[in-house]
Amino acid sequence: MFSRSLTPDERQLLKKMESFVKEKHARLEEHDYSHVLQVTEFAIEIASNIEEEVDPIVVICGALLHDIGRTVSDDMHGLIGGSMTEELLRSLTLGREEIDRITKVIVRHTPTSHVAPESVEEKIVYDADGLDRLGAMGLLRGFIGKKEESMVEILERYMSKRAKDYDMLFFPVSRKIGKKLDAEMRELISLFTKRLNERKQTVEELQLP
Repeated sequence: MFSRSLTPDERQLLKKMESFVKEKHARLEEHDYSHVLQVTEFAIEIASNIEEEVDPIVVICGALLHDIGRTVSDDMHGLIGGSMTEELLRSLTLGREEIDRITKVIVRHTPTSHVAPESVEEKIVYDADGLDRLGAMGLLRGFIGKKEESMVEILERYMSKRAKDYDMLFFPVSRKIGKKLDAEMRELISLFTKRLNERKQTVEELQLP
C-alpha cells in the first residue's frame, strides 16, 4: 500500500517527467511510450494491493523512467538508465535519498544489470515490467524490431524466454494480475509452435518435380 499521498509539488514533477519520457520514447518501437504507461499502471496496481508500505514518488518515477536507458542503447540499458536518471533528478526538486532509491529501481528492474531487486519499490517495477511481457501484446512487442533474425529464430528464441517470465514475479498480486495474460501467451506460443512445426514438416516433405 502507498505510505502517503503525493504532494502537489510531486504531482507537478511527475507531469514534467511524463512529458520528458514521452518525447524520449517517441521513436522507439518495442519499448515505446505505451509500454512505459502500461508498466506504470501495473506498478500502481501492485503497490495499491500489497501490505508493504510503498513510497509513491519512488515507484512512479521508477516506472516512468525504467527504460530511459533504451533511448540510448538496448545493451545494459538498466545501468545506462540509472546514470541518466540520476543526472535528470539532480535538476529537479527531489532529495538525495529519493534520487538514490529511484536510481536503484532503474538499475535493478532488469536481469541484464546483474543486480537483483531488493527494495519493495524495486520489486514492484520489476514485476510491472515483467507483466507487460505477457499476453498477446507482450508477444507482439517482442517480435517488433527484430530485423537480424529469421522468423523461425525469433519465434523459438523469444517464446522460450517469455515462457519463464510469469514464474519470476515477486508478489502474489502480480501473479494474480498476470495469470490470464500468461495463459493467453502460452496459448499463442502453443499455436505458433504448432504452425512452425507444420511448416518445417511441409518443407521436409516437399515433393520436387
